[in-house]
Amino acid sequence: MIFLFIFGELQENWIQENMALRAEYQDLNKSYETLLENHRALDQQSKEGIEIKEIDIAFTNLKELKLENDRIMVHQIEEAIREEANYAMGKSVEEIATSIDLLISTIENKTINIDDFSYQSKISRIIVMEQLQLSIELSVAD
Repeated sequence: MIFLFIFGELQENWIQENMALRAEYQDLNKSYETLLENHRALDQQSKEGIEIKEIDIAFTNLKELKLENDRIMVHQIEEAIREEANYAMGKSVEEIATSIDLLISTIENKTINIDDFSYQSKISRIIVMEQLQLSIELSVAD
């Protein structure tokens, strides 16, 4: 009887341990599958490249041109520049980085005419990430 009792207790402990290990194995397997899927998704995203999703334009010398209080004029200038840089939207960062000179010359060679004023823009700083950041210095066109 004692032998059967001890054997039964050991068998029960072994079954409980076996069930706990199986549950842990299933959890680890699910975690592994999830991590593998995330890795594949990130790998695919890195192969495709990060895309430009937004264009941010900042003017560096609005105070000198006395335009800091003329929000309508600043908005119109910003929209004109954004229209020139809009082809970058949806393109990969690598693609924009290789054609950065084209982007700069496109923006700098355009004369912006608003009302009776003409402005030339010069890019002083450009940062290419998911958000294309342009720091622009304006000057009065001849």
